[in-house]
Amino acid sequence: MLCALTGKPVTNPVVSKKSGGVFEKSAIEEYVFQHNQDPLNGEQLSEDDLIEIQTSRIVPARASTSESIPSLLQVFQNEYDALALESFELKKQMLEARKELSSTLYYHDAAVKVAARLMNERDEARAAIKRLSNGTDGETDAMETDK
Repeated sequence: MLCALTGKPVTNPVVSKKSGGVFEKSAIEEYVFQHNQDPLNGEQLSEDDLIEIQTSRIVPARASTSESIPSLLQVFQNEYDALALESFELKKQMLEARKELSSTLYYHDAAVKVAARLMNERDEARAAIKRLSNGTDGETDAMETDK
């Protein structure tokens, strides 16, 4: 069924008691609110004069633009463009994450090397202190023997 006012298929059809015309409910209610008359015959019309028609739900037909080969190619091209853009964005994010990971690993490696160097210096300092504490007793003996 087509709306007598808009010419489009109706989803919520109503019929006018005055003219018998079928309308889309929202379209005729707006028209009646503005003009207070039936659009087909010009008689006085109120929302009480509209009767809802009980029909099975209408499944809208597929748009005719999707049926031709050029329009399908255009749909595929648009989808491909969207996927290519998404892929580009993901690659860009991956490169940024790779750079961040690389610098983080570099800083971690440097921190480990500094910690290892400091531990070696600590161990060397402990060994030197131990040698000095042991060597002091030995050096006094050696000095005494030289005299």
